[in-house]
Amino acid sequence: MPVSKVYFSIPPLNDQSVSSAADVMTGGFSTVKGNSNIKFAISAQDRLLDTSDLYLTGRIIHVRSTGGPLTVSAATPLASFNANNGNTLQAYTNQNISNWGGVQNMIKRVFVQSKKSSVSISEHRNYPMFVNVRDAWTHNTDNYLVSPLIRYDAAGNEANPINRHSVLMDNCTTGAVGQMPNLLSGQNNTEFGKPFSFKLDTALLNNQMPIHLGNDFLGGLLVNLELNNENGFYHNRFFDSSNGGDLNVDGSYYIVKDLRLTGRLSVPTPQDLADYSANMLLADRFNLINDVNSSVNSSKYTPNASAVRSIVNLYLDQDQENNRLKNQSDFRIPLGLQSYQQNKNNTRQPQDFVVEVVPNSLTKTKNQGAAAVDASAITPRVGAVGDSEVRNLFQRAVLNGELADKCSISLQTEENSITAGYEMDRAFTGAAITEGVGNNQNVNAMGIGLDYTFGMGETTDYRQRDYDCIIRSGVNSGDAVLPTERSSTAEITQSYIKNIAAFNSQTLVKSV
Repeated sequence: MPVSKVYFSIPPLNDQSVSSAADVMTGGFSTVKGNSNIKFAISAQDRLLDTSDLYLTGRIIHVRSTGGPLTVSAATPLASFNANNGNTLQAYTNQNISNWGGVQNMIKRVFVQSKKSSVSISEHRNYPMFVNVRDAWTHNTDNYLVSPLIRYDAAGNEANPINRHSVLMDNCTTGAVGQMPNLLSGQNNTEFGKPFSFKLDTALLNNQMPIHLGNDFLGGLLVNLELNNENGFYHNRFFDSSNGGDLNVDGSYYIVKDLRLTGRLSVPTPQDLADYSANMLLADRFNLINDVNSSVNSSKYTPNASAVRSIVNLYLDQDQENNRLKNQSDFRIPLGLQSYQQNKNNTRQPQDFVVEVVPNSLTKTKNQGAAAVDASAITPRVGAVGDSEVRNLFQRAVLNGELADKCSISLQTEENSITAGYEMDRAFTGAAITEGVGNNQNVNAMGIGLDYTFGMGETTDYRQRDYDCIIRSGVNSGDAVLPTERSSTAEITQSYIKNIAAFNSQTLVKSV
């Protein structure tokens, strides 16, 4: 047993202070007017790092293109902070962050190094996407109202009809609209900005076994973070907004300040040090990218990993990433999905069958002898998508073979997402020009997955072996029964290969 635990809170090596002058914020970490790369260093010492208690904390400031915080004013009154999508829509309601991941989406890439070597031990690209899906499948609505709210400002399904965890900043002036006149130094006050706190979900920093920081082992750690660009972090409330007077958020961005990496170091006894094993297993994952270009599409990878636990495929429209007009955290099954099969070395395994969606969005059904109807004319539209098996297999891939004990992904969630897709077309809805259409707050967290653990910790060997996903859908088909804005668009596949990696903290050799 450790003798004691020592708390630590370290700033980045390249930290920059934030200041405000003439209502313009400068300094801090930012992809627009600051440093977008953050580096933390934990020095070498004969102590053990307990990764179960490791958090990234700080404050985030949401600013307009002018550099001034996004606040209420006499011109943009708080009275307009409502669910109205008409001509009273304000910038602080129009601009939103991820439903599922909140402020976690500010991190694009994480990689961890030993201070003894520049070789990356653990690297996670496109970090927020998998984290978003996992959180959506492990938190229910009540969780999003309590726990994630105070940690990383995520709203879950509560983001609609209005995001109560908005990007609205405190107005610190002493004028008639000043909400926090107690901050006498205004925007230069150390407490200005929205606080956040969350864990870094990486293989090495979210490990069950403590990490030895001694010179004979890792010799200290370097934690490197790369920030997400502002167009990938924010999204507009509607795909096609109304003509409100103050809804323009083009060019707005975020600034991160007062960053700290906090946690506890265990002070081991001599016996603890003698018993410490340099070998450990890491719950790793890595990201591969492909695309879906046609209604019949095959996506093939060679993962080259010896112990693959599952494969999680997420699908985004080709213009969905880094686009404020769409929510980058809206993960849907391929448009008009009819069926799919997943192969290993051109053989269907472990599922020796084709997974079919019956009915699907391309199915036309006669109603009591009347003309055939399709998904665009059915209420509820989710009733025209028989994807229960897809949902079952996908959540098992995300949750290591288990079904969700609780989650935010329901049939209502999918109904709202499908409806929002059709409503991207203003002509389809018949909405007036003063109304926003295509609600980006109605999002899903679905995809296509394959689990190899069977809930028993099993894995499969993909060294020099191919994974293939063959999809039949309505992607890029131009079919008139599908949402107009999506039917002629290809899709990007973000695949996450979840695997077990062996790591030796003395030789710094990682084997996948």
